[in-house]
Amino acid sequence: MIGQRTYGLLVAAALFLTACPSEPPSPPDDAPKLILLIVVDQLGADHLARFDDVFEGGFRRLLDEGVWFREARHAHARTLTAPGHATVSTGCHPSGHGIISNYWIDRETGEQVYSVGDERHELAPTRLECSTLGDWIKERYPASRVFSLSGKDRSAILLAGRRADGAYWYDWEGTFTSSSYYRESEPSWLEELNAEGFLESKFGEVWNPLPFEPEVLAGMGVVGYELGPLEEDFPHTIGGLSLVPGEYYFEEVFDSPWLDEYILRLARGVVTAEELGQDQFPDLLAIGFSTSDAVGHGHGPDSREFFDILVRLDRQLGSFFDWLDETVGMDNVAIALTSDHGSVPLPEMRLEQGLPGGRVGSGEIGCMQRVDAALDQEFGEARWFERGPFFAPLPADSAVSANELHQRARLLLEACPSVSRVWLAEDLGSESIGDRGEDADEMQLSFARSFFAGRSPDLLVQWDEYFLASAGNASSHGTPHRYDTHVPLVFWRAGRTPEIRSTPVRTVDIAPTLATWLGIEPPQGIAGRSLALPKTSGNPSAR
Repeated sequence: MIGQRTYGLLVAAALFLTACPSEPPSPPDDAPKLILLIVVDQLGADHLARFDDVFEGGFRRLLDEGVWFREARHAHARTLTAPGHATVSTGCHPSGHGIISNYWIDRETGEQVYSVGDERHELAPTRLECSTLGDWIKERYPASRVFSLSGKDRSAILLAGRRADGAYWYDWEGTFTSSSYYRESEPSWLEELNAEGFLESKFGEVWNPLPFEPEVLAGMGVVGYELGPLEEDFPHTIGGLSLVPGEYYFEEVFDSPWLDEYILRLARGVVTAEELGQDQFPDLLAIGFSTSDAVGHGHGPDSREFFDILVRLDRQLGSFFDWLDETVGMDNVAIALTSDHGSVPLPEMRLEQGLPGGRVGSGEIGCMQRVDAALDQEFGEARWFERGPFFAPLPADSAVSANELHQRARLLLEACPSVSRVWLAEDLGSESIGDRGEDADEMQLSFARSFFAGRSPDLLVQWDEYFLASAGNASSHGTPHRYDTHVPLVFWRAGRTPEIRSTPVRTVDIAPTLATWLGIEPPQGIAGRSLALPKTSGNPSAR
């Protein structure tokens, strides 16, 4: 009995030979057979450096044998999950790929739009305006296979792109699913793995922290919080008072170490069933690990929980790489590791240390809510704003000009506590600024890279550094500040010279760099560029 991949190749070859007598393009002789693109949600660049001494698995292998860019960053301002994953996969900024946020408001309808929402398929990459690395691979080598896995649907879909063979994500019911955009039914390998009930089998287990001495944790900046509602009690139970795993349990599993473990079980399943890396045509497997984001939001980026998740993922990746070596051969694999964004340290911890920081409160909320009334007092009562925030259309007989209104609204907002600056659409659109605007400072450029006309609001707030504009989470992200934009970037190939580089690079460079390894010319007009990476070395483990 032949495998799914072999059968697919035979069908593709028959169709190709019928339509065209010429040979399909061949990848370069040294091209990897399998690209593994790993995105760890909310992993700041400093975490790899801080926890370096305790890594012993997959992170250890990548850091010791790869090219580690210590100054990689997202160059856009709104550092959120959907924009970050789309930027990594496309080589475009949000101003190009159009995924400006996880959600945005449709100006015409006033309704909320989901970044990967789709009327026909419910979830699909139809709002993505740039093609992805997987799309480039499928165009160049039609027999190649492209798959993605993630805890989040938006992460899996935006890493996969339009032409992927499959994208799979957690369904919040203990199993993984997909969308009819990619295929009408789930593949047999996924059905079999879902039927095993792996996450259900974890019901009743306690999340105990891995054992580390207090002085080791303290030396890496891992802290236990004793800040009222943020006080931590570790170990953790998953789910509530129940005799059987139910909806609440399957939701809380997302905030546990077991989801990452399950994703890597699925990764083994798709590699085996789809025969990835088994012929001359290069395949892509993109994996988005989402648990770190849930733990970072819930417990903070310096917490014992966040540290525990990363150490466990390091060990799980190490086992997965060993398995890949036995099945595909790591000589045939290339890996890129990065993140969609970082996160802000807990403001309360910074304040305890005498450092600047803050969390949204009544001062910011009240000031913002009074802007509309202040405009009424100055210009007369009118409807100044719509949902978004968008400016409402001015009536034809308005005594105030649009420019006067916009500038006054900007000044009123900038007078609010913790607001550093307010950017208007006219500051950021393509007619006023470009990616290389000579008169723009870097902050203005970063907001311009997050601006997509027709989707972006008319007003974008730049908050003070180390200010958290979120009351419901221990920590969050979404700003242009270094703690949100500075992310890890490591490229790995067997036998390549290991190196640590301090050269500033951008996450838009990831997709074109991987494409060049496959002999693929990235599309014209993308923002990223291929990074020059070393060839071979006689000592691949040197650092």
